[in-house]
Amino acid sequence: MSDNRDALRTWLELLRTTNAIKKFTDTEFRRSFGLSISRFDVLSALDRAGPTGLRAGALTQQLMVTDGNTTQVTAPLIRDGLVKRKTMRDDARVAIFSLTKKGERVFAKMAADHKDWIGDIFAGLTKTEKATIQKLLGKLNLSQVNGKSGRTAA
Repeated sequence: MSDNRDALRTWLELLRTTNAIKKFTDTEFRRSFGLSISRFDVLSALDRAGPTGLRAGALTQQLMVTDGNTTQVTAPLIRDGLVKRKTMRDDARVAIFSLTKKGERVFAKMAADHKDWIGDIFAGLTKTEKATIQKLLGKLNLSQVNGKSGRTAA
């Protein structure tokens, strides 16, 4: 029972820390670029996809949101000229999203600032301490989170 209590306290501390960093980052994106962290996530996914872009379904999957959320977050990016939406030549039902040249420039600046903000947050840790955190997080049993049961049948 004590182990579960310790696990819960650890999870709550991870959650508190992650939420604080996410809130700070979102505030900085809004202040500096007028864009939310959700929109940064879209730009980031499209940047990784390169010039070919991503089908709407693949973007939704990468963002781990619903189709409606993807539509809601991409519409302003399209309106602002950061993202373009096109349909496939052979199937007009399939939407493909990609960055515009303006989107590439804005994302590059956002990514550089994001890297600096996160670097500043973690500046108090040594390289070894950061590696230790990564190693410890990698040891978590995420089989249930990933849709597989971590328990064996009795």
